[in-house]
Amino acid sequence: MEPVSRHKDEFSVDALVDKENLRIWIQDYRVKDPLLFSQYLTRWAKEESLEKIILPAREEDLKSFQENGFVLEGVIEAYYPDSKGYFLSAYPCIRRGKSLFLQEEQAMLKKILSQPRLTKGCLPEEFLLRRATKQDINRMADLFRQVFATYPTPIYTPRYLNCAMEKGDLYMVVYHGQQLVGAAAAEIDRDYGRTELTNCATHPDYRGLGLNTLLLKELEQCCLNRHPRCLYSLARSSSYGMNLILHRLGYRFQGTLINNCHIAGRFENMNLWVKPGLRI
Repeated sequence: MEPVSRHKDEFSVDALVDKENLRIWIQDYRVKDPLLFSQYLTRWAKEESLEKIILPAREEDLKSFQENGFVLEGVIEAYYPDSKGYFLSAYPCIRRGKSLFLQEEQAMLKKILSQPRLTKGCLPEEFLLRRATKQDINRMADLFRQVFATYPTPIYTPRYLNCAMEKGDLYMVVYHGQQLVGAAAAEIDRDYGRTELTNCATHPDYRGLGLNTLLLKELEQCCLNRHPRCLYSLARSSSYGMNLILHRLGYRFQGTLINNCHIAGRFENMNLWVKPGLRI
C-alpha cells in the first residue's frame, strides 16, 4: 500500500493506494466542495485501475457524499476527534459492489447475534501466551503463510512485520513448547487514537482450543490500557468463528464492507465490529 497526500484549493486528502486489493482507502480529508471531491476520487481510482473507494466521512459531509454516489456500509464511533466515521464506499467497477455471498452471510450473522455474550476458557497447560518480540517474526510469518492463502497486507514477509513492530503495533503470540501456534495484532494509529485488532491466526492443528479468544482478550486489555478513542476489528463475513468471538467479547456489529479485500483466496465481505463505551 502506498500512502499518498494531495492538496488542492478545494480539498486535501491523505489516502492509501492499495493495488493489491484494488482500492483507495481515505485516511483523512478536508473538503469545501463534496461533489468536486467525489468526482476527483472516482477519476483517480479509474486512472489507477482501482475498483473501490473507501471514505470514512465526517457527519457533516455524510449527506453530500451520499448524494454523489457513495453508499453507507458501516459506522465507527469517535473515528475522528470531532465525529463518528461513516464508512462510505463508491465502486468505479460496478461488479465490485455486488456480492454473491451477502445474503447467506447475513443469515449466519443473525444467528451469531442471537448468541449470549459469554467468554469462557483459559490457556491450556503447556501453552504460553505473551507479547511478541522481533525474535518471533520469522515464525509469525510462517504461521500466517500456513493459515491464509492470500491476505490484504504482506504479513508473510518478515520485513513487513518488523516495520509494523517498529512503528508501535502490538503482536501477541501463543506457543506450545517451541512451536508457535497462534498470533494476533493490534494496529495502532496514534495520530487519531484508533486501534484495529487484526491478523488473528491459529495453526490448523490447534483449532478448537479457544486460542483466538485468548489472544484477542489479551490484546484488547493492552490496548485499553493506552486509552484509544476507538477500538474495532474487521472479520471476514464468511467466518462464523471470528464473528462469534468478537460478538462474545462485547463488540458491536456496525456494518459490512462489501468485497473489501482479497483474503483467503478471493475478495471477501468484511463485518465491522466496534468496542462500545470507550472514554473519548
